[in-house]
Amino acid sequence: MPSKRSPSATGTTTMNRTEQGAAMNGLASPDPKRDERADRTPVETATTDYSRTRKIVLLVMLLTAWVLANADRVAMSISIVPITGEFALDAREAGLVLSSFYVTYAVMNLAAGWLSDRFGSRRVLVFCVLSWSVFTSLTGTAWSLLSLIVIRALFGVGEGGFAPASSVTIAEAYRKSERARPKSLVIGATFLGSAFGTGWIAAMVHSHGWRFAYHVLGAVGVVMAVGLWFVIKDAPRRGPGKDSRRGPGVRALFRTPIMRRTATMFFFSNLLMVGLISWMPSYLVKAKHVNLMTAGFASSLPFICSFVSLNIVGWLLDRYGARKERRFLAGGALMMAVFMGAMVLSSDLWLLLACWTGCMVSYTFVYGTVFAIPLKRLPDSQVGTAAGVVNFGGQIAAAISPAVMGLLIQHFGGSYVPAMLFLVGAGVCAFGVAATWPRQSSIEA
Repeated sequence: MPSKRSPSATGTTTMNRTEQGAAMNGLASPDPKRDERADRTPVETATTDYSRTRKIVLLVMLLTAWVLANADRVAMSISIVPITGEFALDAREAGLVLSSFYVTYAVMNLAAGWLSDRFGSRRVLVFCVLSWSVFTSLTGTAWSLLSLIVIRALFGVGEGGFAPASSVTIAEAYRKSERARPKSLVIGATFLGSAFGTGWIAAMVHSHGWRFAYHVLGAVGVVMAVGLWFVIKDAPRRGPGKDSRRGPGVRALFRTPIMRRTATMFFFSNLLMVGLISWMPSYLVKAKHVNLMTAGFASSLPFICSFVSLNIVGWLLDRYGARKERRFLAGGALMMAVFMGAMVLSSDLWLLLACWTGCMVSYTFVYGTVFAIPLKRLPDSQVGTAAGVVNFGGQIAAAISPAVMGLLIQHFGGSYVPAMLFLVGAGVCAFGVAATWPRQSSIEA
């Protein structure tokens, strides 16, 4: 049965209108000390009552689900090598397969974020896990280039809602001052899932073929959806009533300067990172002549290091709040571009892996920060929609980057250098956005 909203939680939703108006205009707080006090406001109660034990179980389940989701996603980066041979795909067509997922993924972020804010996260989250698991399994039945693209696009519908819906789940269970750590843990599953996926999928493809691996991943996902249904509580419903009209919609959030900057920052960062992740296994196999299993397991190291780094970033964000956001974004973006440039010049495999690891660790400072901003700086009734707006920017880039890289590789006769320089340029653009970030970038709730 849904828990009743506590008086302090109600206070969160009946915030001072002047402050909310400033938030929606993206105005910076003129008082630096106010940013420090924002994390210690008396209206910090979560909207749904979770016991300490249930919070732990919830985090483990969310982490496991997102590990599985990213294993499903990164599986294509590994299996695209044998798929290319089976379906006789060139680099351009392979790029389209890799990108098709991200188009629907980006759009679904906006819809799922709004639905989670309006009705709570439970139903949205479970639907997402169930639907992506079904289409993961169906990937193993693909028979042509067109069928691969269509199934991958439908797969993106399921996964697209998880990030904003999980932000709402965390807002329902945690106070503002402690949300960056659980959110960093959950989105860190991007790296754990990729580490698990690259190694395990490479072994599965080598032993049983790529189709069998997708069926196994899909079956595990259905079980996970059932588990989440029993762990997540129903939140107080905001449903058609006065409460549901209080927060701005997607368009209003897109018009706020701070949300546009955050989405743009994530756009350029993901332009680099998704392109890198999508094409690195192929690069190692075709340009560095590493066998597929070795490429899969070598790819695990950068992801594991990134998971550890992201959780450190979450702890720092909860401890220091808005005072470090600008530095995290600018420093992370700059080092992404530096390490990406070094990768272009790397000839030794060990040096290439070291630069790849450095690039991904740098990315965690951007990744953790852009998702902490909605959780810590917006009213709870807007968290899902805002997270969807931010992730929409990043996933539009994810839809573009693999396809552009495929076109560049095809155009330059199989050379990966122009495609990698394209990623360096994306990192430089991300640094440009961060360098102009307002020094007091908080959007006060």
